[in-house]
Amino acid sequence: MKTAKQLVLAAALSGLFASGLGFAAEPERKTVSINDRVPTSQQVADALFPKEIQDLKAECAQAEKAGMRCQSRIPKSSMDSVLVTFARGSSSLTPDAKEFLAAVGKALKSKESLWTSVTIEGHTDVTGTREVNERLSKERADVVKDYLATNFGLTRIETIGRSSDQLKNPADPAGAVNRRIEFLPEW
Repeated sequence: MKTAKQLVLAAALSGLFASGLGFAAEPERKTVSINDRVPTSQQVADALFPKEIQDLKAECAQAEKAGMRCQSRIPKSSMDSVLVTFARGSSSLTPDAKEFLAAVGKALKSKESLWTSVTIEGHTDVTGTREVNERLSKERADVVKDYLATNFGLTRIETIGRSSDQLKNPADPAGAVNRRIEFLPEW
């Protein structure tokens, strides 16, 4: 016989499934863009670790602790910014990017017990060859990783180059907002 607590939890999870947060072919990505020149580390932490995803993870943990299997598909969270962009053909960090990354580093450091790893995705616009864009997007991710490791002692960071496969603004494929970094924590 199920306890009242298990029944309430099962009802809550059923509500999540009915609301569309339950099953999906691929986990959705909830991307938050922060475009404040100098965000607080709390703004960055809220973007990387949204409360609704934290709540869903906690509910799943409770279900598993009660011996039930959580069937929820928890979306991934990610963050990007128009301030961590790069000059065409460059992987050098701008002063604005360094200021922004300081807030990212502080946020990740303060939530270090919450995440298991962070993937940094580098992106390019459509100018340049496929080979150049693949190399450049990876270099951009690597330079951000190096900055965070050097200045904040952060480890557990992976990098990937996405080339021009995921344009932020497809209407302007050569635009600067497409030359960016995106942060995807695993937590």
